[in-house]
Amino acid sequence: MEEELHSPQASKVNNPILEETPLLPWVERNGFSHWAMAFIWLFAGLILFQTIGGIISLILILPSVADITDANAIIEALMANINVQLQANSIGQFLIIGLASYYMSRLHAVKGKHNEFLRLKSAPNLLPNIGLSILLLVSSWGLIGFLGWMNTGFFNWLMEIFPTLSFFQDLQDQMLEIITGFIKSDNAVIYGLIYIALVPAIFEEVMFRGYIQRALENSWGIKAAIIVSGFMFGAYHLQPANLLPLSFLGMIFAYVTYISDSLIPAMILHFINNGSQVVYGSMNPEFLEAAADPTDIGLPWFMIILSVIVTTSLLLLMYKMKTKADYESI
Repeated sequence: MEEELHSPQASKVNNPILEETPLLPWVERNGFSHWAMAFIWLFAGLILFQTIGGIISLILILPSVADITDANAIIEALMANINVQLQANSIGQFLIIGLASYYMSRLHAVKGKHNEFLRLKSAPNLLPNIGLSILLLVSSWGLIGFLGWMNTGFFNWLMEIFPTLSFFQDLQDQMLEIITGFIKSDNAVIYGLIYIALVPAIFEEVMFRGYIQRALENSWGIKAAIIVSGFMFGAYHLQPANLLPLSFLGMIFAYVTYISDSLIPAMILHFINNGSQVVYGSMNPEFLEAAADPTDIGLPWFMIILSVIVTTSLLLLMYKMKTKADYESI
């Protein structure tokens, strides 16, 4: 009887302070901020992703290079084998953006609540939220196109003032050239849906809507988390000319993640968004090659206005549905 009273289990039962004190994640136990760790990992993860991707590209391409001491021959081989670059990118996404972010997020979660922290789970009303999320994405495309037109014009103006910014434009043009060449290759749709749609839809969502958004929520609340994580997502792509549309798209993904309390809708939307561009680009390759015209919005104004109205309405509807569901669960 005396041994039972002095056992660890008995101590917890007899000590209400221990019983009621919640466990703390590693970052809080060690005095770190959730938001600071998220920012640090974004920069560190981006550097590691680029480094690992470059190393893997070299490993995959070197067997096909006659003289591995010739840097120009290696570069030419890489440009001629776009599939290798996309494979290396996908492996880097898996190892750094996905897997490493998954384990980094353990520092922010209470033991046993890791997947719940990332929202890697199902949730009530998931199917209705997925359906509304798809409608939200489609309705927002007009608004996203308008933001892209604004962003392109502003960035072109900035490049006139700061010519060094043309480096980012050259980088974006190079990436577009790689993707365009890939889209024209054999089996482009199948591989494109894997490399360009499926892989980012899984691993980028784990990093941005799973880890980063939740870490920012813990520090700043949901509104700031949606906005800031959206801009972090836009900046991650290193395309200043597309910062606004990419950031807004990231905010859409963040919003549906919060509303549904699951990563699944955002993963589906990410796949649909990227996959639709792969399919459309393979059917209309001239669309990818056409230079952006800063004087042409690309859509009639009534389509843009309709996009704003429908998108806003769906955002409000989804919020009301969540509020009602939360109230009924009390």
